[in-house]
Amino acid sequence: MRSFLFVFGMLVVGASTASGCSSGSDASSSSSSSSSSGDVADAGDLPPEGEDAATAGAQCSVARTQLLGPVAKVSQAEVKVVSENAGVKRIYVDASAGGQAGAAKNPRVYVDLTTGARVDVTDPGALTSSAWDLALKRTVIFTNSGDAGPGEGGGADARRAFEAVTAADGSKVSPEKFFDAECNPQTDQIGGPATTFAEWYDYDTAANGVTPRETAYVVRGASGKLFKVKIVSFTANPDGTMDRPSTGYFLLDVAAL
Repeated sequence: MRSFLFVFGMLVVGASTASGCSSGSDASSSSSSSSSSGDVADAGDLPPEGEDAATAGAQCSVARTQLLGPVAKVSQAEVKVVSENAGVKRIYVDASAGGQAGAAKNPRVYVDLTTGARVDVTDPGALTSSAWDLALKRTVIFTNSGDAGPGEGGGADARRAFEAVTAADGSKVSPEKFFDAECNPQTDQIGGPATTFAEWYDYDTAANGVTPRETAYVVRGASGKLFKVKIVSFTANPDGTMDRPSTGYFLLDVAAL
């Protein structure tokens, strides 16, 4: 049973919300290092309703702010390709967001799955940016699609080993859907957004920790390109070892399909 006796800094508010749709501002991409802090964006930081909202999907601005807690800063967390072999990139992603205590003030990390690089975009800006494929913060992961961004992306649990995933599994992919038609948030069992990656881990109550499941995911990037993604570790070091005592540090195996 995946009850959560601890909080991994997701710090989302699952309260019911009002309606109203909008999207964020544009941003560019690049890779860098170290962690960052930022300012939490309120509903006023998001652009008003209009044509941009239509291109970004049915996104409910007040509900989104409450559910995702967007931070109007660019993450400086480290993202890098640790190794590449036979078309499989192993990517290190610092999605610790300052740990449990600091997560509310730190933005998500946005990743380009083709290059394995960080995309420099704020949380509000990600709503109109097609430069990123995957967003990560603590245990929450989502794709650039639907209620998360303007991309052609999506994700699905392939329910098979990484090596066995093929392009045919792309038929399982669906876009992110955080809200119903009335802007009520769709949440997982611990109050976070119900993303396409909601079941990527098992929670061990005895060890009080998260363990990545053996299954792989099929991901459609923002441009429509297909990938397979396996979460190898949540306690990784930048050199690819996996014995870090703290959490929020991912190793991802990624390959194009």
